[in-house]
Amino acid sequence: MSALHPLAGSVAHPSPHRRRAAPWMVVAGLFAAPVSWSMQLFASYVLSGDRCHDLETAGPGGVGMGSGLTTALGVVAIAVCSCGFWFAYRTWRLTRGEAPGDHHEALTAGNGRTRFLGLCGMIASPIFIIAALVLLLVPLLESPCINVPL
Repeated sequence: MSALHPLAGSVAHPSPHRRRAAPWMVVAGLFAAPVSWSMQLFASYVLSGDRCHDLETAGPGGVGMGSGLTTALGVVAIAVCSCGFWFAYRTWRLTRGEAPGDHHEALTAGNGRTRFLGLCGMIASPIFIIAALVLLLVPLLESPCINVPL
């Protein structure tokens, strides 16, 4: 029994292997990396965006408590981004026989939607892993506040 409309006739479904990959796995492969990096970016800004504004609440050298927490959140974000890559890779592996052709065909023809979504997650996740690594360097490269009277 085809899930397509009866008037579609002999047209095949564009995503025949969609049942092999769980919907949560497809969504996690697509969105885990960008969402975790965004949360890392927002938390990093909140924790260390304006550290030097109130020097009385900052610790010694003007470095507040946000530095360690920012580093911990960065490590968690990298782990979540890596899990997102794994879910995307798993989705792609489960559905790679969905349509004929290699990854070039998947990107240009659009046949095999589930395979295409897995491939998109595999392309996007390493970009967000690199972005999370760069954002993890911020607490290390940021200069401490200098208490110089004006």
